Amino acid sequence: MAMKFLLLAGTLLGAAPALAQQSAPGSPTDRSQQSAETAPDDSRDGEIVVTGTRLGERTVTTSPVPIDLLRGDDLRASGYQETTEVLRQLAPSFAFATPTTPDGNTHIHSASLRGLSPDETLVLVNGKRLHTAAWVNTGGTIGKGAVPTDLNQIPAAGIGRIEILRDGASSQYGSDAIAGVINILLREDTALHATASAGSTYDGGGDTYEFSLGGGLKLGDDGFVNVTGYYRDHEAANRARPDTRQFYLGTSPTGTPQPLSARYGAGIGLNPPGGVAGTRLDPREASVDRNVWRFADEGDLKDASVIVNLEKPLGAVELYGFGGYRVSKAHSNASFRRPGQDENVRAIYPDGFLPFVNTRSTDYSAALGLRGEVAGWKWDLSTVYGGNSIEYRTENTLNATLGTASPTRFYNGKYENSQWTSDLTLSRAFEVGLAAPLSFAVGAEYRRDDYKIGAGEPASYAYGPERVLDGPNAGAVPTIGSQGFAGIQPGDVVDVHRHAIGLFAELGTELVRGWEIDLSGRYEDYSDFGDTWNGQASTRIVLPAGFALRGSVGTGFHAPALAQQYFSSTSSRTIVNNSTGFPEFVLVRTAPVGSALAQALGAEPLRPEKSTNWGGGLTYAGGELTASVDYYHIDIDDRIVLSSNYVDAPGSRRLRDYLASIGIPGVTSVRYFTNAVDTRTQGVDVTVAYRARLGDSADLRLSAAYNHNETRIRRIAATPLEITALGITTPLFDINERTRVQYGQPQNKVALGANLRLGAITFDVRATRYGEVEQVALTNQSVANLALIAAGSTPYRTVPTESGAAGNVDVIQRLKAKWVTDFSFTGQVNPHLAVTVGANNLFNVYPTENIRSTPALTGADTFGAFPYSEFSPFGFSGAFYYVRAGVRF
Repeated sequence: MAMKFLLLAGTLLGAAPALAQQSAPGSPTDRSQQSAETAPDDSRDGEIVVTGTRLGERTVTTSPVPIDLLRGDDLRASGYQETTEVLRQLAPSFAFATPTTPDGNTHIHSASLRGLSPDETLVLVNGKRLHTAAWVNTGGTIGKGAVPTDLNQIPAAGIGRIEILRDGASSQYGSDAIAGVINILLREDTALHATASAGSTYDGGGDTYEFSLGGGLKLGDDGFVNVTGYYRDHEAANRARPDTRQFYLGTSPTGTPQPLSARYGAGIGLNPPGGVAGTRLDPREASVDRNVWRFADEGDLKDASVIVNLEKPLGAVELYGFGGYRVSKAHSNASFRRPGQDENVRAIYPDGFLPFVNTRSTDYSAALGLRGEVAGWKWDLSTVYGGNSIEYRTENTLNATLGTASPTRFYNGKYENSQWTSDLTLSRAFEVGLAAPLSFAVGAEYRRDDYKIGAGEPASYAYGPERVLDGPNAGAVPTIGSQGFAGIQPGDVVDVHRHAIGLFAELGTELVRGWEIDLSGRYEDYSDFGDTWNGQASTRIVLPAGFALRGSVGTGFHAPALAQQYFSSTSSRTIVNNSTGFPEFVLVRTAPVGSALAQALGAEPLRPEKSTNWGGGLTYAGGELTASVDYYHIDIDDRIVLSSNYVDAPGSRRLRDYLASIGIPGVTSVRYFTNAVDTRTQGVDVTVAYRARLGDSADLRLSAAYNHNETRIRRIAATPLEITALGITTPLFDINERTRVQYGQPQNKVALGANLRLGAITFDVRATRYGEVEQVALTNQSVANLALIAAGSTPYRTVPTESGAAGNVDVIQRLKAKWVTDFSFTGQVNPHLAVTVGANNLFNVYPTENIRSTPALTGADTFGAFPYSEFSPFGFSGAFYYVRAGVRF
């Protein structure tokens, strides 16, 4: 007993998986949605897990690789109902930041395991590959360059349990399983269940209403079908601050219009407006409403989905299937256009405008399979088809080159992808005279991927005939296309596909009693980039007194997504030609790697990322205490990232002239996907859970989790000679990208939990500490500016600037580590009804504020209005209070 408490106390100081991972199925949080007839067995450790092997049954504590088990009732007991939010609280190495970009980010949180890219974690549903999003992250946020999978398309209300394999598994599952695998197992019960919840934030906004309804039917005596519907209506919690910049054009003493102040952070009365001495401010500056921004870690969102799961034996075979359909509609915003900006048509928006971007994301999936046994061989044949589409519409905006005739609403285009996967697996156990039978599995898989880009309406990208109508720049060419999100142009339209064939095998046994060994291998051949071989070996050795050693070593890969190969984006703008003095129409391109434009600047066909994973750990299971410590080491070569933006050096036209000379005129800025970096990720996961029964009607459960994770860049590819020959010195992977990959996510995370049941009442508390995060706050800062930054209280470090004057520095801000506490109180009103009152982020904790510009310090234009970083690992909405009622029959 003393050993148990020493282990528990030691781990609580350093930590382990969240309460929901280890709280028993019989806890009151489960009973709040269970009748006594359906309450499962209390033994969590003995629950079978299916992720990471095709060889048969194993449990969390007997697996040779680390697996977290999160039961559906535990997920739903959380105050968070979105699947990604729940996992962020409950899984030790799961994380995502909270970007506000009006893009696919609104729907899709770029979640990751072990600090790696979102597309280096494979997502399964009932053990079958789930499709990725049609959206590729090209913004400056965590997961930039990735094509993620949207976990929120499977609501917590429809989940039976989640198994998180924290180890590479490409040899079992193919591409993407470098960091691990998240396997979502759907509900199989036949009870009628429903929930309704409502909540809001302490500081206003964030009103959220959620409803779920589901149930099942028995199909004879041995089958079932379960259907769950879910709806969520969320309002953004706006945390923007007033914009104190100059809004309206000033006038000179003679009445001539003067341009807006060029000073960032310039508050009215604190900094002189632009133009000549004596410029007068517009009288409207004194009375205009400056609360013009919206800044939220999630936009307005309406989300509806339905999930189906079924199984039915048909004689000697069993039919199974599942599927889902989800529509998510988001309303988010781009940057405010001040009245005096050239992007505005002042006859339409005399006080400026905030463009809104409305996105509609649709997910669909359907799977059908048969399994059975013939001549001692178990077989499983299945096919899964699924896809995603995201379409864009803008409103409260305009295309300034269309002048006063411009529409204020546009259809801006659409991205689509789909995936069709079919596989056959055969497995059998053979007696070979060892301590256990030799289990063997072999199989084959076929997959087809499709990707499309569709154009917007012509007005959304048109270069119209109108010019700036008034003001000091009257006659100049304004920004082209719909403001906030320019329409997708016909030249960016894509319709491509590919296929892949995979062959895999796996075997495992106990060589002697207590020594298990598993081996697996996989071959895949892709129609676009070729083939790849991967293998893995894992082992587990039982030790005395409840301890066991486990370890694994293997290789993995991430195939370049079609979106990474073929994504194409064009935005149009005008600049003044210094030679002629006339405006010039130019293009800013994200170019597909196979295009003539990208190849002319050194782009090469994308190769698959390749990884080498190894790690090991110690587990303990004895009585009411379980614990584990696991180390991991992941080397990834040829990671797929977006390059820096390549533009001409100041005063130079060499890039434009070179591209024009080879038949690509007008392009002034180019970037493309590239295999630019090699990285090394190392870390430790610690988990522990303890249960104490306090009588017949009471029990206490304690849990903890700790993750330490470091990613460092081992290699950066040299900037292509085709670019340096043009006098461009920008590195292929600049300081912003390096900082994001290495320091953009917490390097440590602690999650502590306690659940106390006293009869019909349950108290649940969780405290999570998110470690330090870094971001590039300001670049090319002088010594004088650095002194102004140092006068503040925000921690930072500096590095010599790579894109500015000699002697200047880039400022990298540190977002301080923070504790976030969640609390809930559940009362079991009767066997069928439970009511929960709770708070997420109980103490209203906010992240470190951004270093912002001042009248003396030129900085980021919007940091004064946007106080918090998109890199915050827990958001910036503050405390959220809610009430929820759940029924089950």
